[in-house]
Order: sequence, then structure tokens, then C-alpha cells
Amino acid sequence: MKLIALLLFPILLLTVQPSMAIREGTATADVFIRRYAQSGDFGRLALWHEAAAECLTRISVPMNEIAYAYYKRRGYEKWAARAEKEAHEIQELHQYHRTRAKTAWQKFGGDAFLLKGFPDQRRGWVSQPVLNTERENIAKFIETWLPRYPNRFYEFGIYPTFFKKQRALAEQKGDSVKVLRLEADAAEMCAAQYERIPIAYGLRNYEKHRDAYRQYATHLRKLAQQNPNALPSKIDKGRRILDSLGVQTVPSQQTVDAILQIAQSNTQVKTALADQHAVHAYPTFQGFVWIVNFSNHSRGNLATAIIGAKTLKVLDVCISNLGGSGLAWR
Repeated sequence: MKLIALLLFPILLLTVQPSMAIREGTATADVFIRRYAQSGDFGRLALWHEAAAECLTRISVPMNEIAYAYYKRRGYEKWAARAEKEAHEIQELHQYHRTRAKTAWQKFGGDAFLLKGFPDQRRGWVSQPVLNTERENIAKFIETWLPRYPNRFYEFGIYPTFFKKQRALAEQKGDSVKVLRLEADAAEMCAAQYERIPIAYGLRNYEKHRDAYRQYATHLRKLAQQNPNALPSKIDKGRRILDSLGVQTVPSQQTVDAILQIAQSNTQVKTALADQHAVHAYPTFQGFVWIVNFSNHSRGNLATAIIGAKTLKVLDVCISNLGGSGLAWR
């Protein structure tokens, strides 16, 4: 078995699918939704459907609104139409998760009395501490996802799918002013994402990120006003601003290697990967656990391991069924 380790697996998808970019937090929540749906744990299933809906509200909606407003303001009508279509899709997905959460609570018997620990004739006493712990985990999960998009603005999402392409067209025409203005617009949008997502949620210390990108945008606009014939040497400084702030947004390689070793040592994972070739491992930190996905081109997703962030032990493993037609938690 040949194993190729890649960090932050969503990046591979998000560089080519902007609509996926605005839903990836919700898509990752689906790992826990499928886990608790299979086990019949309707209380935690309901909480994770609610978490998926909240990711859409706090991340997808503002990102979509920022992009749509920009496209309309700059006259990119086709892109605006795409953003408008995505807005409807987000609303539909939000309603889906809210409806499924309501259904799960009904199956759980989760009315206000049960959630306070009152007895239920069908299920005995409801474990309020278990639900409270899961709520704490979800809060960590959401806080981890909130800054993820602005932190990696130049790596995936709207920058590579829109700004980078528009810049390439401007460079082909030798239009340095247009390039500078596009990069200024991009920096302002990155600042807007910090403002509308982590800062609006109440996360601290992201004001300096917002301000740094705003200042960079102002600098680029001043350069554009000078009508330069060539681009300045630091035109790509925006991609390095995060590094200059001294903030580590990606786990160390040592940590990633340790997590991979734990996942690969699991007996069920070993069995699932036996005789498989060109297997890719995608570890991501989710605020309270690590998720490690194993896949290859021939079978798709082979196995998913959930590893406790504190215990560093495998908590659960999901294995692909024969033929790769489905996944089952073991």
C-alpha cells in the first residue's frame, strides 16, 4: 500500500468548486450526522443537524452575500447570477438540516422537559451531560471553521476561481492598473470575510487581520492611481500577510504525522487499506477531534477515522462497504 499524506483535504475540492467552498463546514458536519444516524443517537444527531445549519448561517450566507455584492457592484452579471443561485441552494440546504433536526428531536423525545433531564418511559432518563458535552464540542467545531476561509482566502474559494483568472486576463493585456485594482478588491474582500464571520461571531484577535488586509488594499489603490507601466515587486504580498502576523493556522507537520500514525495503526483501518494502491490520507483538525480520511481514485473513500484531540485515541472508524457503495461506522 502506497500512502500519500495531504493536509487539509477540503482545499482540493474548494479550488475548483466555489459553491462547495461556502458549504464545507456543513459538509464536514455530515461526518458526525452519518455517525449518529447509524447508531440511532437521535439527540446528538439533532444537535449536528443544527450545527450544519448554523455553519450555513454564520459562514456560507455572509460569504455569499459578500461575493454577490461585489459582482453586482463591478458588473460581473454572470458571476452575480451564479452567486444568486448559490444563495437559493444555501437556503434549501439550511431548511433541510433544520427539518431533519426537528425530526431527530421528535424521535429522541427531545421536548423541553426531556432536555432538562425528566424521565422518558421509552428511553429512561435523558443524559443531559452527554448533550451538553456535545454542544461544547460543536461550539469548538464551529469556532475552528469560522476563520478557516479568510485565513486561506488566497488558497481556495473565490480568489483562485475568480480573482486569479481575472488577473491573468489583465496581465495578458498588460493592464497593470487593472491588476492592482483586482488585488485591492481581493484584499478588501478578505477583510470583509474576517469582519462578517469570525469577528461578527465574537472571536477575538481577528481585528488585526481585517485591518492588515484593509491597509494593503488602500496601498494597492494608491499605486494604481499612479498608472504604473509595470507591477511592483510586492504585488503578491497579500498572500503573505497572514504569515507576517505570526499566526499559525495550520497544525505542525509533527502533529499531523503523529495523527496519521495513530490512524494508520488502527486494526480496522489497516484491514480497509490492505491491498489498496495510491492511498491518500487527509487529516483535518475539527476543534475537538481529528478526522482522517483515506481514499484512492479507484474506490473513492476507503475509511474515515475520528481521533480524540486530548486522548489521541481512535474514537470511531467508518469503513467503505464492498464496492465502495456506502460507508458504515464500526
